[in-house]
Amino acid sequence: MTIETEFEETIAKLLVELGVPFVREKPIGGLKPDFVVEGPQNKVAVVEVKGWDPTGGNTARALRQVKQYKQATNADLALMVLPRLKRNFFDDGVVNEEGFLAVIHDWLSKNRIRFRRTEKTSKGKIVFAAMPFDRKYDDTFFVAMRYAAKKVGAACERVDRTEFSGDIVEEIKRLIRASIAVIVDLSETKENVLYEAGFAHALEKPTVHICSTDLSRLPFDVRNWNTISYDPGGTVALQRRLAARLAAVL
Repeated sequence: MTIETEFEETIAKLLVELGVPFVREKPIGGLKPDFVVEGPQNKVAVVEVKGWDPTGGNTARALRQVKQYKQATNADLALMVLPRLKRNFFDDGVVNEEGFLAVIHDWLSKNRIRFRRTEKTSKGKIVFAAMPFDRKYDDTFFVAMRYAAKKVGAACERVDRTEFSGDIVEEIKRLIRASIAVIVDLSETKENVLYEAGFAHALEKPTVHICSTDLSRLPFDVRNWNTISYDPGGTVALQRRLAARLAAVL
């Protein structure tokens, strides 16, 4: 069991002990947060757990991603929980285990959410994102891919090397098999992405290709794929084109 998986189970146990009503991996806003806490008057909190080391770069990434989760899901509260975080960013929603307990209890109390012991797991449709691991592509995932998946009633999932250990190839294969479609970002011609694209094609999964780098530098047998070209940083402009193409292949 990975550090992240163990910590996710720790957070689940804390929620159960608090008697907090929650659902695991419920599709919302094109994403599947680790936990969705639901309350009266449609109050919602989303919680994402990461096993990242608390480096400056990872903390900055968490601060960006928690904003993207809140915006994408339209949740009343969004939290990113890192196990070894030394300083809590309460106002920004990036916290450690102790900070999480304080924030979630305060939020539940303010919203007068009745505690009860319940845990559910939600299984919804997913669109797999095959893409470079670099954090500079986070906006491509959160802004464009998530949007496209949401438009077809699914959630977008990816495997991030920084949050997964073990047989990552088998996990990728599992997610591709379980997906209704695959979005492939061919930017920088990454070998892992080409492998994932090839596996999706072999399974005859509906596949959409995008790329933010020079298409002429793609391998010759990939260059002829119908690929949406987009500008780095132009992920808002990519949204509708990607959503339309995804809907078309389905």
